[in-house]
Amino acid sequence: MGFAAGPLALVLGAVATALVIFLLYWLRPEPQPVRVPSNLIWSRVLDERRRREEFWRWLISLAIALVVGLAVVLALSQPIPEGGVTATRTVLVMDTSPSLLARLPDGGTRWDRAVEQGRRLLGSGNELSEFLILDTAGQRGGRSFAGRREALEGLESLTPVQGAEHRFPDLADLLEPPGGGAPTVEVVFVGDGVGVREAPPPVRRVSVFEPVANVAITAFDVRPLPTDPGRFEAFIEVVRHAADEADDGVVALQLDGAGGASVRRTLAITPGEPRGETIPLTGFVAGPVRAVIAATGEDGLTADNEAHAYIPARNRLRVLFVAGGDAFWEAALQLDPRVSLMRPAAPEDPFRDFDPAEVDLVVIEDAAPPTEPGAPVLFAGGEGANWLPPRLSDSSTEAASEADSEDDGGADANGDATASAAVTLPVLPERADHPVLQGLDFGDALAPVSSPFDAAALFAGREARGWDLLLGDARLGLLAVRELPFRALAFPFPLADSNLPLQADFPVFLSRALSWLTDVDVRRSDLGLVRVAAPPGGAVFDGEGRPVAARRVGSEIVFEANAPSLYYVAGAGREIVVAASLLDREVSDLNRSAWIGEPVAPLASGGTPGEALWPWLALVALLLLVLEWVAFHRHATV
Repeated sequence: MGFAAGPLALVLGAVATALVIFLLYWLRPEPQPVRVPSNLIWSRVLDERRRREEFWRWLISLAIALVVGLAVVLALSQPIPEGGVTATRTVLVMDTSPSLLARLPDGGTRWDRAVEQGRRLLGSGNELSEFLILDTAGQRGGRSFAGRREALEGLESLTPVQGAEHRFPDLADLLEPPGGGAPTVEVVFVGDGVGVREAPPPVRRVSVFEPVANVAITAFDVRPLPTDPGRFEAFIEVVRHAADEADDGVVALQLDGAGGASVRRTLAITPGEPRGETIPLTGFVAGPVRAVIAATGEDGLTADNEAHAYIPARNRLRVLFVAGGDAFWEAALQLDPRVSLMRPAAPEDPFRDFDPAEVDLVVIEDAAPPTEPGAPVLFAGGEGANWLPPRLSDSSTEAASEADSEDDGGADANGDATASAAVTLPVLPERADHPVLQGLDFGDALAPVSSPFDAAALFAGREARGWDLLLGDARLGLLAVRELPFRALAFPFPLADSNLPLQADFPVFLSRALSWLTDVDVRRSDLGLVRVAAPPGGAVFDGEGRPVAARRVGSEIVFEANAPSLYYVAGAGREIVVAASLLDREVSDLNRSAWIGEPVAPLASGGTPGEALWPWLALVALLLLVLEWVAFHRHATV
């Protein structure tokens, strides 16, 4: 026999209760003076038999009161029968993978079933049991065991987590105690075997897996046509996962864009085989694009039925042209039909009356202004400024130029030194996928090295001020870009001093640069926690314009994307669009469980009142109180 209360508290409570009851029966109230006939007094004095009956009535009443009091004390201490529970410490690990959100044919979700299993497991312990609640996403950590009530509160606080790395927690310190021996805890893992497939022995697995059909969008992107950058097409991939071989339904696809543009398709998809579709977005204008699918039959997950993208193209660009003595820029920019050139009202002080709200882009050649314009900038010039990337010193530049000259075999046969004063424009391999450079080749381009950017400083982050390199090498920086607070692209030389404009890919490069600098900054993200580098003071809104709770961590804004949507991060005069969608083949395949073939675990049996003695003790106390009440009113006890 064990007790939930400590032995000292139990003994003290029982003794104190018995003493109080005995004193209450021992002490009698002071008798009140009553006039009675004398023959009545003498008859009671001489009647010894009647006095013995009163003593026994008093004793029986005292015994009943003692039994009632001690039964109440023992009930409050909650005695537990021996062998009622095999383990006193239990670790419950809940799988919080997104697959637990799958809807089951009979109603509810896998997560609902998992939580119910957890409640039953916690209820099967006794009052001495301790529990530790953990999950696969790390929402709960530590090694602090708690009672049943605290464990239930911890279980209710858990939810499936999107966009996180899920793994079984490290329990080596509990499963393998120091010095060897059997584990001192029982570890139970409740999940479906999809996101987290294995658990180390001797963990007991409780499966809530049940096959469900699902149809999902696993890829969605909007891109310009290679032959016409002003027109766009959408690429979408849809996959269907069947719960059984008889599932051969069709999928309806719809694309919706700004201005009421819409496209509908009906797709026949073989279960398990992804199908890709390229759809021209004829009639779609700049703005959001949403893809939605609907399938016949069951669909286990709704979060992967919707995906979002954004068409950032602008039809007209207001470009403030701050030029030097070279007419190349004007001719190159006017080749782009989107560009509307604007010249400063006062050429001697071009930024005196500058209004960023009236300009989409500032193109600066040669001398840079001492302060940065409050708008996207395309800069090409040999003179620096504090807001531009740091430049190499003259001695460093000469050393780098000589090294490049030695690598190229020195000066040419005629002794011309101009070859040693120019270098190629290599694309950094790690930045080859940047939107401005993707698929382009500048292998034959040459540029002067009179005052290049300090590549080493940029790589090390020293005085970088947010700039990063696209062209150059470990010493010479020949093209730098920056995201915040406004996008900027900078060459350390006037373009007229290089043969870059003569390259076949230069028109494509210039068109991409204009788009990247001026278009809405569109980011793609998975569902879950989203981190976006944004200027101070930014706020986050969802696609309906409702504010989203966000916090700033360093230079980033962090918020939770719980549902597929476009999220807008606005601040400091610029806007960032985050297209959050669940585009994950593994998550959408709800039936790729490692526990296929294992029977679904029945609901664990919870604790019942019959497993503890305290309800019986409370019932005995109640019955004795009723018996005492009846006996008192019948004058059988005092």
